[in-house]
This record gives sequence, C-alpha cells and structure tokens, in this order.
Amino acid sequence: MNRHTISTASTRILWYRRMFIAERCLISFAMGIFALLPVYLLSIGRDEIFFGSISAAGMATAILIVLISPSLTRHFSVRRLAPIGGLLYAAGCATILLNEFSGVRATLPYFLSYMLQSGGWALHFTVGSICIAALSSDADRSSSFMAYSAFSTLGVTCGPLLSSLLARFTGLGTLDMFILAMLAATAASALSSWAAQRAANIRDADIPNHASLARELFTLLFSNSAMFFVLVLLSASIYTTLINFQAPFANNSGLRYEIFFGSWAIAVVGSRFAIGPRVSRGAADRILPLLLGGMVISLLGFHYSPGHPVIYAVGSLATGITYGLSYPLMQAEAVRVTAPQSRTLVQIIFSLSYFLGLYFFPFAAGIVSVHLGYNTLTLLIAGLALLQTAIALLGYRTTRRKPASTVAGNKG
Repeated sequence: MNRHTISTASTRILWYRRMFIAERCLISFAMGIFALLPVYLLSIGRDEIFFGSISAAGMATAILIVLISPSLTRHFSVRRLAPIGGLLYAAGCATILLNEFSGVRATLPYFLSYMLQSGGWALHFTVGSICIAALSSDADRSSSFMAYSAFSTLGVTCGPLLSSLLARFTGLGTLDMFILAMLAATAASALSSWAAQRAANIRDADIPNHASLARELFTLLFSNSAMFFVLVLLSASIYTTLINFQAPFANNSGLRYEIFFGSWAIAVVGSRFAIGPRVSRGAADRILPLLLGGMVISLLGFHYSPGHPVIYAVGSLATGITYGLSYPLMQAEAVRVTAPQSRTLVQIIFSLSYFLGLYFFPFAAGIVSVHLGYNTLTLLIAGLALLQTAIALLGYRTTRRKPASTVAGNKG
C-alpha cells in the first residue's frame, strides 16, 4: 500500500468520524428540544407526577436497551444498528405530534413517546461510541471522544436556546419545536447510516457469533478497564445530581440557577475544544487523577456558595472544565487498556455504568436533600469525586503492572 493510498484511506476515516460527530450533535439537539416536554405537559394540564411516571418508563427502556446491546450487536451488526437510535428518537417526536394533532391527547402515547426517545438515546449513545472508537487509533481516540462529547453538549445546549429564540421572534410553539427535533434526528440517522455502510473499520467492531457473551462480560468486569466503569458510574452520579437538583439548590441558596447552566455549558464545550487536544496528548495516568482532584475542589465550591454568586459561578466553571475533560478521557482509556476484540463490549459496559448512575443516583440524592439538606448533598458529591480520585490513583498503579486484558475469542 503506497503513501497516497494510505493518505486517502485516512482522509475517508476522518470524514466518516466527522459524520458520526455530526450525528451526535443533531441527536443531542433533538434531546435538548425534548427537554421542553415537562413544560409543555404542565401547559396542557398534566402535572410533575405524570412526567415522573413517563420518565420512569423511559429509564427502564434505556437500561433494557443497553443490557441487550451485546446480543443486538452480535445478531444485527454495528453497521445496521448505527442509524436506529436516531430513527427511534424521531419516532418518539412523531408519536407526540400525532397525539397532539389528533386532538385526543391520550395518556398512552406520552409513555410510548418517552420510551422511544429514551431507547433511541441509549442505543445511539452506545453504538455511536463504538463507531467512534472503531474509527480512531490509540493516538487520536482521546481527542475523538473530546470532540464527540463537546458537540454533544453543544447540541443539548443549542436545542432549548434555539427554541426560545424561535418562539420569541417567529411565534412558533412547542409542537413546532418537536417537528424540528424529529427532522434533526432523522437527518442524524441518515448520516450515520451512510457512514456506517462505507467505513470498513465499523465491521471490526462486530461481536463474533462464536463469542461467549457471559464469559467475556464477566472477564471484563475484572480487567484493567473495570476501574473506568466505576469512575464513569460515579461521574454520572455527580452529573445527574448537578443537573437535576440545581434549580432547587439555587432557590434555597438565594442564587440564580441560570448562572450554573450558562457557566457549565461554556466551560464544558470551551474546555473540550480549547484544552481537549492538549489533554489528549498528555499522560492520562497523571492527567485524569489531577482532573478528578480538581473536581473535588470545584464541587466544594457549591458547599460554600449559598449567598455568594461569584463563588457559585467560579465553582460552576471549574466543575464544567474538570468534568468536561475527564469524562471523554475515561472513555478513551477504557478502550485503550482493552484488547481490540473486546472493545465493543467495553463500550457497552461503559454505557451501562453511565446510565445506572444517571438514572438511579437521583433517588439517593433526593433522600439526602430532603432529610439532611443541600449542604450535605454538596458534600456527598464532593466525596464521590474524592473517591474517584483515589480509585484513579490506585487503579493506574495496578494497570502499570498488568498487561492489557484479553478476552477469549478472536475476530478471526
């Protein structure tokens, strides 16, 4: 293979990777618009309990999708699954639109819609990451995940902001925004379908039919990558607490929660674009514990922020930077320390760990906030970050002494 052929192949892989990044941005944009659903439900006479019910149904669907992802990947291949997440998300939007335009506003379609969009997001979150990993080398995988995560946050942020601007200046309503979300998710599906069918590297991500999933999954839980499953579970727990409990925390503390969300979005997106490439080229075994240690300090800022908006803003910025850089680094490292034939399963377990923290920790956080108060809750999430730091420091010491894990079975 001559130099020109290698250069052409590398350029194609780069463009395929960019298509998957664009897909993530579009689906995240649709997700940001879908965040308007609670407001819309309140406007038509539904209450928070109703939204909590459909949210629980969506949570169960997302967890189920990730749990069966190994079997889905083995039987249908990554190439076929790649566009399905976007289509499910679009179907969720279409279900709401059909229910509203029919004038009936039946209860069941709201549940079905949220289950479709949650399942679509879970499938896209898992399979999209597998595709990015397959299209990246060890040298550029971390920077690829940085860009992937940055555009994800950018899409989620732009969704509600664009909706607000369109509603203010064009008079469009929430249902019109769901049409926009449906179109964005459909376009995302088309992009990933086109790229997945043409990128030869995607075929390497398939799980072979002769593989013993139970044995491989069990082996990975005790491999070098296991540390990163725990780290992402703790990160997701911190993230979901910050996002879901921010408004009541700010109200109780005499602060404006807009300060957090604005600072958070700027810090996460800005750090991944501005600092991410440099972090990706550094030594992860030093940088990741440093970032997690920095998150401990930034989260303690929330504990001391009541009545002090400047501390609140600085803590939000610092947390956005440390979280924004550490999460994609964890994901890249989980793949790096794993043998190539096991990397698809690693991505699936990584996604499952993320969703477990994302959906289940709010129950614990809610109990703490009600019975012990928000001061205790802020100390709790700072403690989780401290635990992350300790695990990363001890875990890297172990992985330096162990070879990369190799699960039985070969791609052949």
